[in-house]
Order: sequence, then C-alpha cells, then structure tokens
Amino acid sequence: MRKLLVETGLDPAGLTGSGKDGRLTRQDVEEEVTRRQARPAAPAEVKPALRSHRIPHDAMRRRIAEHMAHSVATAPHVTAVFEADFGAVLAHRQAHKAAFERQGVAPTVTAYLVQACVAAMKAVPTVNSRWHDDALEVFADVNIGIGTALGDKGLVVPVVQRAQSLSLLGIAARLQEATALARAGRLAPADVQGGTFTISNHGVSGSLLAAPIIINQPQVAILGVGKVEKRVVVREVDGADAVLARPMAYVSLTIDHRALDGAQTNAWLTRFVETIETWPAE
Repeated sequence: MRKLLVETGLDPAGLTGSGKDGRLTRQDVEEEVTRRQARPAAPAEVKPALRSHRIPHDAMRRRIAEHMAHSVATAPHVTAVFEADFGAVLAHRQAHKAAFERQGVAPTVTAYLVQACVAAMKAVPTVNSRWHDDALEVFADVNIGIGTALGDKGLVVPVVQRAQSLSLLGIAARLQEATALARAGRLAPADVQGGTFTISNHGVSGSLLAAPIIINQPQVAILGVGKVEKRVVVREVDGADAVLARPMAYVSLTIDHRALDGAQTNAWLTRFVETIETWPAE
C-alpha cells in the first residue's frame, strides 16, 4: 500500500478506507485514481488582452535616456534639501515688474534663482566645477544651464553664459530669449554648450520636491527648485513666536559625491537660501 500511494501521489489522510477499522485497501486507492482521472480538466483562465499602443522614441528622447543612464552609472548621487522663503524675491519682483516690462523683459523667478546661484558659488566655488579622474576643474565663469521642458518632446538646457557678469535684468533678458528660441526649436549648438552648473525649476509644473539627476556630466551638481506656495511657518516677531503664512519652496542640491561632500553641499544651500530670503527691496 505504501508503494502504491507513493506511485500515485495520493495523500492517505484525504482518503476514506473501506477495509477493517477503516483501513485503506488497494481497491480504495485504485478507485480514487480512477475518479480523479475522470474529472474534467479545469478550464484555462482567459485573461483579457492588454490594450496599448507604441510610441517610437525620437532622437531627443534617445539622447535624454542616454545622458540620464550615463549620469547615474557614472556618479554617486546624493541630494540635500532646504526650505526657502521667497517673500523678499516676490516683493522685489512685484516692485520692479513695470520697470522690467518697459524694457520688454519679464522678471521671472528663475532670473532670481540664477543670481542667487552666482552668490552661492562665491561661497563654495567647487560646486561650479567638473569632475575629471585626475582633478576637479573649478571654473571662474558661472555658466548656468536652465532645464526647459518642451512638453512631450523632452527638454533642452540653454545656458546663460557668464552669469556672474550680468545684472538681474540682463539675466532675465537672456532667459527670455533662450526660452523663446527653445520653444521655437531654434537653439543653436552654442546656446546649449559650455554649462558649468544646471538649474531644474521643476516647480513651474507643480512639483513640490524632486531630486534631479545631474543632466550634463561631468558637472558635479544640479539645483532643484519646487513650487512656491503659501505654507504655515513659525517666525520670531518682536521677540515672540508667531505663526505666519509665507511663500515657501523646497530647494535641493544634488551632487556628485566623488567631487563634493555634505559640508560643501550644505554651505552652498545655506548661502543660496540666505540670498533668496534677504533680497534687498531696491
């Protein structure tokens, strides 16, 4: 019986014996085998077909994919996140909006970000650099690329050259021109080359927080700026804590950890946030 059960693969605990004292007989086992063989096979489960369509990758999407994969594979990415109060920037922007517009320039928040980056680079120059196997190449010129989304077509990164030599108005004018050229598909190769640092202003599309990948290797850092929105914060007013609604945004600096450490990263963000929060009224 033991041999028969092994051969048939039946579990004796699930069988009812007809022999003395309920013992299993050879006939019990053979009848159970016959019953199981006679059972109809369970119908195969029919799964509904997935409905889909394929979108071929265009040349830009392939280049973006290659850049992103190369960057992640090459550099160990680390991201630090600070919070910044944009009240001073928005007040300055509102106060000077008419003067800018008289010169045909829109004073975007991104222009303030670029100028604040220039100030932070003075505090931590190594953020404005490129990684090489034998050295860190630190640049005197601050050439800041601005990630510009082109809808479903992907993104491009026009570069504001020598931002350290430009006024806020000059930066805003360069950004306005670059954005118009990008959206018209008329950027020249020189317009996207020579960048030493990159800003991803992802907040313009509603994102609160992100940790962007370094777009252009071998740059060593990229700034991410989230959506500016009113949030409740605690501030000291006349020596007492006060609960206020302030226009706040999360700002992140993603670094290549081969080139930079936490000390430089946090020092850079500290100076950047200080510049944003203490923007002079005039």
